Amino acid sequence: MECRTHYSLREGIGRTARKLKSGGSVTIAFLGGSVTAGNGASDPEQTSYRARISQYLTDSFKQTAFRFIQAAVGGTDSVYGAYRLQSHVFRTCVPDLLFVEFAANDNGRRLPSVRAMEGIVRHARTMNPHMDICFIYTAKRSGYPYFLKMDKPHVNVCNHEEVAEHYRLPSVDMASEIYRRMASGSLTWDMISEDEVHPNNDGHLLYAQLLEAFMSAALEAAPDTENAAGVLPPCIDSFCYDQGMLVSSLAAEKVKGFRYVTGWSPEKICDWRPPVDVLQADAPGALLRIHFTGTAIGMALMAGMDTGEVEVRIDGKLSKAVPLFDAQCPKYYRPKTVLFADDLPPGDHVAEVTLSVLKHEDSTGRALHILYFLINGQIRA
Repeated sequence: MECRTHYSLREGIGRTARKLKSGGSVTIAFLGGSVTAGNGASDPEQTSYRARISQYLTDSFKQTAFRFIQAAVGGTDSVYGAYRLQSHVFRTCVPDLLFVEFAANDNGRRLPSVRAMEGIVRHARTMNPHMDICFIYTAKRSGYPYFLKMDKPHVNVCNHEEVAEHYRLPSVDMASEIYRRMASGSLTWDMISEDEVHPNNDGHLLYAQLLEAFMSAALEAAPDTENAAGVLPPCIDSFCYDQGMLVSSLAAEKVKGFRYVTGWSPEKICDWRPPVDVLQADAPGALLRIHFTGTAIGMALMAGMDTGEVEVRIDGKLSKAVPLFDAQCPKYYRPKTVLFADDLPPGDHVAEVTLSVLKHEDSTGRALHILYFLINGQIRA
């Protein structure tokens, strides 16, 4: 009978292992979505898988001074993760070990997932060539029928595994292990979750146990030499988001109809803590312009009940009309990201964003509330 493990060690986490065994200080960052933030747990800072694995390490290595970076934002995918990596993870320090969890949130399309996950890896390894990086794949209810039919996890996991294999990164496939246990009858989805994605306390505990098993094996298998990550392999995709960054909305030229609002605090909100500062417009024809160098441009906005649509022109050419209102908008305001273009020729570009007269029939307005611009490159004055 085939014996499967729920993790792949590949090149492992040797540098972190040596630092843990020798004492001193170790910084570990968690980049992900709502599961890593702790949604579904009774206390995200005590009973989430992130909190539990942090406590496990603290208890196991009492001579080590730990620093844990919580860089999870609910409802967001790996694309936003790639663009906020610099601000949310590297803002104050560069970690020794980076956990990345977005398999439950990505949209199933290979291209953005690979560009984002590869961008995270290459950006991180640029900051610290020997940083240990581990991908985590959490489960979702809808992935189980696919697993039964195909004997493999949902497509996001496969997309992420392509990157993990290329860069020889360890990965922890919690999703497949959950599905195997469900297939054997030893587990049901309702035992570990009360919705489609988020584990309850028991689910978070199970995730922590699966991650502990990986950590135990990875620490035992740690080599005596540094990992070989100092020299990166060729890109899978040359347009990966390896220079992703968040740019203040203040960097835009407010040509017409936009105003900067500080302390904006709508009543209904999800996956964000108000107040927030936004660049805002609500009249069709409002126009802004931003100059940048790089290959990609987009924005992070607060999408909600009154969200409208925009038209984007890049380098003088009409790129696309971009609808922003979606099925979640009638319920609350939440952070949402959209890329206007992500395969531009490397070099200088100008993007113009115009608020459209068009709007979704369920939207109460034609507003735009911009948090940041997303640029794979750098801003130009």
